[in-house]
Amino acid sequence: MASTDTTRALVLGGGGVTGMGWEIGVLAGLLAEGVDLRDADTVIGTSAGSFVGTNYTSGTDWEALYADQAHAGDHEPVMRTDPDVYAGWAEAFRSGAGDPEAVGAGFGRVARKFAPGVGTGTRRGVVRARLRTDKWPANMRVAVTDADTGRLELLGPDSGVSIETATAASGAVPGIWPSVSFNGHEWIDAGMVSAANATLAAGHDRIVVLAPMYEGYAGIPSAQDDVDRLNQDARAFLTIPDEDSLEAIGPNPYDPHRAQAAAQAGRRQGRAIAAGVKALWA
Repeated sequence: MASTDTTRALVLGGGGVTGMGWEIGVLAGLLAEGVDLRDADTVIGTSAGSFVGTNYTSGTDWEALYADQAHAGDHEPVMRTDPDVYAGWAEAFRSGAGDPEAVGAGFGRVARKFAPGVGTGTRRGVVRARLRTDKWPANMRVAVTDADTGRLELLGPDSGVSIETATAASGAVPGIWPSVSFNGHEWIDAGMVSAANATLAAGHDRIVVLAPMYEGYAGIPSAQDDVDRLNQDARAFLTIPDEDSLEAIGPNPYDPHRAQAAAQAGRRQGRAIAAGVKALWA
C-alpha cells in the first residue's frame, strides 16, 4: 500500500482501440502479480488511456474487462486513416515546428476540414460501450486539447463536464472521430501532440507510464524523452510495447479485432515488469 508522504501517479497514453487492449492487458498482468496501482494519487489518461484509466479507478472487474476485449468488434467499427487526413496530420506537425500548442491548433484545423469517419450517434455508442461507469473517479484526470488554441487541459471531477463527454473529447482523433464541444470550445484528441503526455504527472514522486504509442514526431518529444525529464525530479517507470506486443497490436490502432491479441500480449508483458513496478511504487 502506498505511503501517505509520497505522491504517485499513473499515466496511461493514447493508442487507439488496440492501445486500450494492450493497457488493459498490462494492468491485468500487474494485478495477477499482486501489483495494484489504483491507489495512485492521480491517474492521467490521454485518448485510449482516458477510457482505461476511468474504468481502472472506478473499481471495474478487471478480469471481466480483459475478457471483453475478445468482443471489442461487437461495438467498435474498424476505422482507417484517409490519406488526405494523414497528409493533414503531417502538415500540422510541419507547420507547428515542435511547438505543442501550434501543433494542436493545426490538428484543430484538420478536425474542421475533414469530416469524421462516423457520426456523433455512432461515436456516442462506442464511448458508452467502452466505459463501465458514468461517474468521475476522484483521482482521475482526462487530457483534452482545445481545437482553436491547441492548449492542453486536464479535466477532473470538478470540471463540470461528464466523464462520457471528457473521454469522448480526449479520444476525438481529427478525421477519425467527431470533435466534442463544451464550455464554448471545440475539443479534440489530446494525444496528437504527445501520445502519453507524461510530463503532466510532474510534481509526483513516483510515476508509472504506459505508452502504447511512444515515438516522437517532428520536434514533439517521445515518451522516453518525457520520462527522462520527469526522472530529473522523480522516479518514473516507462513501459512501451515489446516486440510481441507490437506484433499483436498490428499496423492499424483502430482495428478492434486485434484488441484481444493486444490484451493477451500486454498481460504477458505486465507480469514480466511487475517486480520493477512494485519496487518503484512501494
